[in-house]
Amino acid sequence: MEDSRKKPIMIVVIVVCVVAAVAITLSRRGGGGGIEEIASDEMIWVKCNNPACKAEYRTGKRAFFEERSKRFDPSAETVPAVICKECGEPSVYEAVKCANPSCGIVFFKGASGPGDYSDRCPKCKHSAMEESRKQRMRESGG
Repeated sequence: MEDSRKKPIMIVVIVVCVVAAVAITLSRRGGGGGIEEIASDEMIWVKCNNPACKAEYRTGKRAFFEERSKRFDPSAETVPAVICKECGEPSVYEAVKCANPSCGIVFFKGASGPGDYSDRCPKCKHSAMEESRKQRMRESGG
């Protein structure tokens, strides 16, 4: 092909690639994902780590994360605790209620350790996240 015809075709190809890259980047951009995007009526389980209390209760997810972010210390190696509504101590952390109806205990999120599902029950070993992923794999033929 002649150089005079090649050049415009190459320019069109480059422009199409740049437009496609911009479109893909913009389409994959999520929302802010901040605390303000959590529904005000969304609830989570929390558990008190104070040995004298051990309270377990549901609380507003947005309020919990707002309080936790106020207490955040970038130099700390752990996630900050929130004030317990039962004992008044800064000892409340996010928890999970086991989805296995025959178990149903409330435990700290991630109790099974790093590298495992954060909702794996330390008592019965059930994980709703794992079950959901297995179900999706079965449905997709994987």
